[in-house]
Amino acid sequence: MLDHLKKCAGSHFSLTSKDIGEYSDMKGRGMRFHTKVYDAKNCGSLCLMEMKAAAGLMRMETGVFSPTDLDGPILSFDHIKAVGKETLIIELYDCTFSHPAFDEIEEVKKRYESIPDYDPGQHWYDAMRLPVSVFKQGRKVTEEMSMLFKDYSDIYFRLLERCLPCDPDEKKKCNGEFVNGLLSNGGPAVDTFRKMMGDEKTETFLRNYMFCSC
Repeated sequence: MLDHLKKCAGSHFSLTSKDIGEYSDMKGRGMRFHTKVYDAKNCGSLCLMEMKAAAGLMRMETGVFSPTDLDGPILSFDHIKAVGKETLIIELYDCTFSHPAFDEIEEVKKRYESIPDYDPGQHWYDAMRLPVSVFKQGRKVTEEMSMLFKDYSDIYFRLLERCLPCDPDEKKKCNGEFVNGLLSNGGPAVDTFRKMMGDEKTETFLRNYMFCSC
């Protein structure tokens, strides 16, 4: 899925690899993260991350696209494989001024209703998350989940191109409000990074590389 996200983003916006130093290879607490970050010309940034744990028995792909020059929502996805079960989470966060709904994605969700949904529970950011977000979980659904992600990301970037241009500095501040919430409220990923590399490096990673907010 990471390869498709990069290919899809690159078909709409010119990508340039960014040097992220020590954050490209992070390990600790039995986990190892490989991360790549790209500048998307005239749009924002793309972060791609692979994680392996439990001697490879658990694998996770994470991708984040953070618009800064266009007033579109942040795209975040996680695809997790563990103990024969797969989980796919695709979320759009309304860090925008014009609040585009991206309702066209609802057609993609309906197309893959056969993949079981799951309840992600309640979180502090629920009000920022667009209704077209996806939460799927099941066994032997690799092909279906891959097709769902492909179709979802394809239409996301088509809709993103239609979004209004905006001031990059102001949009980064808007994205930054979401990061502030992550740092204040914590969560599985943030808590893991803090235990691996401490508060200061976690904040740098989230603000500068994972989400384009400064």
